[in-house]
Amino acid sequence: MRNTILSAFEDCERSPAPGDHPELLTFVIVGGGPTGVELAGAIAELARQTMADEFRRFDPASLKLILVEAGSRILPAFSESLAAAATDKLAKLGVTVRTGVAVEKVDSEGVVVRGERILARNVFWAAGMKGSPAARWLGVGADRAGRVKVLADCSVPARAGVFVVGDTACLEEGGKPLPGVAQVAIQQGHYVGRLIAGRLAGRPAPADFKYFDKGNLATVGRNFAVMEAFGIRTAGLFAKLVWAFVHIQFLVLASNRIGTLFQWSWKLLTRQRLARLIIEPDPPREAQTQPMSDREQAVLLAKCPGDGDQPANGIRRPQTGPSTRP
Repeated sequence: MRNTILSAFEDCERSPAPGDHPELLTFVIVGGGPTGVELAGAIAELARQTMADEFRRFDPASLKLILVEAGSRILPAFSESLAAAATDKLAKLGVTVRTGVAVEKVDSEGVVVRGERILARNVFWAAGMKGSPAARWLGVGADRAGRVKVLADCSVPARAGVFVVGDTACLEEGGKPLPGVAQVAIQQGHYVGRLIAGRLAGRPAPADFKYFDKGNLATVGRNFAVMEAFGIRTAGLFAKLVWAFVHIQFLVLASNRIGTLFQWSWKLLTRQRLARLIIEPDPPREAQTQPMSDREQAVLLAKCPGDGDQPANGIRRPQTGPSTRP
């Protein structure tokens, strides 16, 4: 996504008349859940703040950023008040939020929204993915999204010893299916693991699975987030600090936590991004028509030690084939 965004800016900079190609600076994000909202805020701040003075021929702030949500509002898992606060924040960042309309088509020219063609070179899909076809494999019932309908212990009806958890499972609590988020999958996985271990050990079956909702968080820009957890609903800087704390806590290594905290603090204070590189994929093997000599290979390995063809320490090895960009 970073490559796509930065490459669009570079194409505008090289264009003789950037204003004649509005599709280059039109970004459409499909899906108004936490992923789409966070992406919209990040792109808006990147263009209008971080890279505001990086180009000479065009103004990155002139981009057109559209967030499309088929539902009646963005962030449907949050309360209406928090969704409204996030909508207002996105509007202040220059994001056009369109709700109640579905994207009917995505192609090389852009998208079609309720019969309207929007020319856009950059389309980001944040509306979820089609689930695993496990219901078809098992020959059992599924919901509209294709998820397997499971019993209260995550087992598949009429399939003894078969359990389905996470995004592939449809388990209802209080008349509503559980959301397709990581915490549901993690908790179901622990539950089924204990259930199977107890069954093998001859212990009684545990009580039915109950999801413990730890709340919802979504960030919108560098200093704003919405939070709904343990009866607390808030929006703003405090929610952003909670969001940052939660994400840092889930990093495995202490060095990763310290490094991430430093990078986030730097970006918060300076509004700068630490990485602005456009990294191109390596050309296919058949494009490398001129093999390196033994001496060239030895020199290259001495400069970039590593295993096989993988880059070492983030250094990309130069290719002997023709370059795809000047």
